[in-house]
Amino acid sequence: MALTRGARPGDFLVAAYNLLLGAIWWANWRQAPHAPWIAIAHLAAAGLPWLIARAPRRRWDFMAALREIYPLLLLLPFWTELDLLRDVLGYHGYDAQIQALDRAVFGVHLHAVWLPRMDALWVSEPLFFMYYAYYALIFLPPLVLAFRGHRGALRDVTLRLMATYLTCYVVYLAFPVYGPHFLEPHHQGPHTAGFFYNLVAAAQAAGDSHGCAFPSSHVAGAVTIALVAWRWFPRGLAVVLSLEALGVVLSTVYTQNHYGIDSLFGIGWAFTIQLGVVPAGAYLLGPARARRTPPVPPELAPALRTSDSLGGVP
Repeated sequence: MALTRGARPGDFLVAAYNLLLGAIWWANWRQAPHAPWIAIAHLAAAGLPWLIARAPRRRWDFMAALREIYPLLLLLPFWTELDLLRDVLGYHGYDAQIQALDRAVFGVHLHAVWLPRMDALWVSEPLFFMYYAYYALIFLPPLVLAFRGHRGALRDVTLRLMATYLTCYVVYLAFPVYGPHFLEPHHQGPHTAGFFYNLVAAAQAAGDSHGCAFPSSHVAGAVTIALVAWRWFPRGLAVVLSLEALGVVLSTVYTQNHYGIDSLFGIGWAFTIQLGVVPAGAYLLGPARARRTPPVPPELAPALRTSDSLGGVP
């Protein structure tokens, strides 16, 4: 099935997620007075791709950039909504199963032993900084592409991030895991005097969603950015973003927010979505002419690209 003219695969991904959430809220309309209204809002939002398809293609300006990047603006409300849904769907979880898998894979619970053994500020502060810098890692690269007017690159990065996060969110709805951040006491040591430790603590105190530990969306999103960085950005910047992504992989466990297995599966989730699901989905949903060649995974050698990278054709 080809996409409606003017709509993107990312538009339809957002529409599908809205339909799913609308159906879940509607099925549980007796559980909360706001459930029917949220269901209606989701079902109405599912029609957004058809509205967007009617809009003419614009020269690159703020509205054109917003048209490409708007799905990313939905990530925060979608994430916050997961916590509202826990009140409706119940607070059951599968932490016992994930804890057993974590011990089977690593022999110990890495989150429980790593920080207590290495809680000096010179160790903790760089790792808490990397955990906090996750937010910049995810949102700055798309903003750079938007400001530079690289429509194709921005569209690709937006699609890949949304595919990673929304599929994680669906797993959280069906298979909630709370993780050590909510279920276990955190180690208290000299690291708690650190500047970045307290920044992370303040950010988490401002709001977090329960049942969203496995796989780690922090890790999956960070690895996704690292992959697309090698496709769209200069090699030096791709190295920096990849190192920060590695920092997120490690710090999610070190900071006792996730089990080690959450981080490991987050890596696998990102590679599965980016190297398999996204190319296949874009191939199936794209125009018929695009199906003359099979889908390909993200290019990991930017030197092979001749256009539409930074400094290329927008």
